[in-house]
Amino acid sequence: MSTTVTWCESCEADVPDSEITDEGACPQCGALLRDERRPVPWHFKLMIVASVIYLGYRAYQGVGWLVHHV
Repeated sequence: MSTTVTWCESCEADVPDSEITDEGACPQCGALLRDERRPVPWHFKLMIVASVIYLGYRAYQGVGWLVHHV
């Protein structure tokens, strides 16, 4: 079961959608919450790209090793 959360700028905390008031406010501080999610950080995207490049290179090496040793 997946629960979505919204970020409250005032509290600097995630607020589960089940706890948001009927008016769309944070239950702790009462600030109105916008219906937007936090973006994925650029350094996480960079890590994913670097990992794909590295693993692709290692797969290429593995195929080369298999060709020469089989």
